[in-house]
Amino acid sequence: MAKKVLQLCLSDGKGGMELYIDRIIEDLKEDGWDTIGICLQKSKVEEYMQRNNVPYKAFKSNFYAVANILSVRRWLIKENINIIHCHKSSDLRLTTLLAFLIPGLKVFYTDHVGGQRPKKGPYHRLAYAQIDRVISISQATYRRNVRNLPVPSQHIICLPHGVDINKYRPCNDGKITCAKREALGIPADATLIGLPGRVTPGKGQDVWVKALLELDPQLNFHAISIGGTDSSSGGVDSFYESLQTLIAGSPLANKITFLGHRNDLTEILPALDIVCIPSKNEAFGLTIIEAMACGMPIIGSNTGSLPELVDSASGLLVDPHDISAWREAITTMIRDAPKRQIMGHAARRRVEQQFSNKQHVKRLTDIYSASV
Repeated sequence: MAKKVLQLCLSDGKGGMELYIDRIIEDLKEDGWDTIGICLQKSKVEEYMQRNNVPYKAFKSNFYAVANILSVRRWLIKENINIIHCHKSSDLRLTTLLAFLIPGLKVFYTDHVGGQRPKKGPYHRLAYAQIDRVISISQATYRRNVRNLPVPSQHIICLPHGVDINKYRPCNDGKITCAKREALGIPADATLIGLPGRVTPGKGQDVWVKALLELDPQLNFHAISIGGTDSSSGGVDSFYESLQTLIAGSPLANKITFLGHRNDLTEILPALDIVCIPSKNEAFGLTIIEAMACGMPIIGSNTGSLPELVDSASGLLVDPHDISAWREAITTMIRDAPKRQIMGHAARRRVEQQFSNKQHVKRLTDIYSASV
């Protein structure tokens, strides 16, 4: 069997789903799989396709992709593609038609969102009937998929994401972490609290900021947000502005910094002391296992997929809406450096054992291979 797959993602977003395409292409290549792609023009996915030097077709919109179905069919036959892996529910319009036009085509769909609403109308029954397997990225989304999709439960597989544990790893060189903090303008002796993720309401930066503003001013800490703050970098401008209004004039304003989008996350994460993930309904949370792989103890929400990722040995889980609970959890972690270190070591071990990219791609390629 030719080890070749089409990665299809007609998304113009800038989040974890799109970033997954970038990572899985690289991981599949290392495992001996060739990839081609279909994406939207001028999207992050197109950028990732170009960076990974894979053959691809880019369209103006989902409509244009469907309108060019016959040329796509010819291309796939020429490329000897019999496996499609799609990543957005609207991609199913194209895969449904292709499944009718190319006998024996196998379609896999990773649900990166795990929506709460049932999808069992005539269109969804037709579209999902062409899928060989639905891949859920967490137990939380698996349960939703079983409940909400018109797919037999035996055709739904839970496959958590993985992270490159060689790329994301602790830094045991104090000089390097001190230099990174200095470059960021962070006092060397402060307990450094980080929140990685785009600045959007669903990520919970509002609860985080409110909890930080209630901390004892005598505590020696600094907090940084690492992620896009405007629409061009995946953030929400108005939400970011509302956070700045909250912070302005506070006695703790000089202890909270929004870095915006960064390309050096692998260097910033190991320089932190605590990572906060206050997301209200995280489908998986790739940044969580990235931080854990870097040896970071986690303070996270007790909802969505987070309880699957963070156990009692590697972090604290609290209600995503409870500002007082967040304040107390952050205070506890700031004051207990030995506990942070123990939890950080446990977090690293947990990722090594359960969430490495090698484990993920092995299971994924087994799913591909079993279908043909």
